[in-house]
Amino acid sequence: MAIYLDNAASMKTRAEALAAAMPYLAEEYGNPSSLHSPGLSAKKAIQKAREDIATCLWCKPSEIVFTSGGTESDNLAIKGYFEANCARGKHIITTNIEHHAVGGSIAWLRGMGAEVTVLPVNGDGLVSASQVAAAIRPDTILIAIQFANNEIGTIQPVAEIAAVAKERGVAFFTDAVQAVGHVPFALGSSEGAGKLPPGDTPYNYQGIAMLAGSAHKFGGPKGTGFLFVREGTKIAPQMHGGPQEMRLRAGTENVAGIVGMAAALVVSCRELRESSRRVRALGNMMIDRITAEIPDVRVNGSRVSRLAGNVSVSFAGVEAASVLVLMDMAGIACSGGSACTSASGEVSHVIRAIGVPAEYEKGTVRMTISSETTQAEVDAAVTALAGVVAKLRAGRNY
Repeated sequence: MAIYLDNAASMKTRAEALAAAMPYLAEEYGNPSSLHSPGLSAKKAIQKAREDIATCLWCKPSEIVFTSGGTESDNLAIKGYFEANCARGKHIITTNIEHHAVGGSIAWLRGMGAEVTVLPVNGDGLVSASQVAAAIRPDTILIAIQFANNEIGTIQPVAEIAAVAKERGVAFFTDAVQAVGHVPFALGSSEGAGKLPPGDTPYNYQGIAMLAGSAHKFGGPKGTGFLFVREGTKIAPQMHGGPQEMRLRAGTENVAGIVGMAAALVVSCRELRESSRRVRALGNMMIDRITAEIPDVRVNGSRVSRLAGNVSVSFAGVEAASVLVLMDMAGIACSGGSACTSASGEVSHVIRAIGVPAEYEKGTVRMTISSETTQAEVDAAVTALAGVVAKLRAGRNY
């Protein structure tokens, strides 16, 4: 593949992550629950990874629970919190553009007696803190709102929502799978405060009770993730067995994946300021060229509050599946929305929620840029995209 523009689905594994993980796929093969030297070595590696991730997120190592990825983290947070706290209330607040792992978990809880308020977003995909505040009831126990949308890149006003949640005594969970490694975090009560370079101090999110991350979204290996669970937050385990991960997630830990994930996050956070500036410039350049050179196109998501590398656009008169096939034939990888839904051919619930007109909604294409993407690749992709859209429209006498 000559040009890869599907980094929101999965990034290339960083060299640092591979180097860190390889010893634990070869000579360091002990089970971290074993008491012999190979097992203790593996356990020590996991603890070091936990400390490194906590430093990056400005939280305590004991607040990081390792999982198999974002989907498991979402399920553990939402189902686990509800199970542990439903005696206090059964009301949950969410939005209509959440990832399917969040929406599916909440839908499952409806069958367990949960009452759910689904907040609508505006045309940019944003929900306001005032909407959240107005929806809170005496029996509200959980707010589940994504940090940054995986399809259109819109970043929610998480700091404001977290402040409302903390003031009203409601737990706030955010699926930050698309944001970790790309947006700076300060989750508070940090033992790693001051270890980041001067000027890198991020927003403070002390009102977040739980936060999900996934390694392959920031250059780590697939099949590995984590859930931040703030000290004092009670959740019930959803996988039962051994006592691993503070008894919140049973099962032998993926040592290589965890070590690789920590290495990738450390590099991502170290390079974050410069890489995000460069990626944002490339993303803006791509959007400007697309809107200038291709007629009947609309940009999805907020132009102001969005992930730096996310470019989501909808074209009238074409279908995304055809665009993707022709782009792939040209050596350019992109997607029709999220990787989870692009193969279905159905219009995304996110695109419907932000009110994309019917003549545009089936022509939605998402291109996501990484720190390794070059300006030449962006230029080549836009040129190819313009040709593909023109060809498809000509075939339909658009």
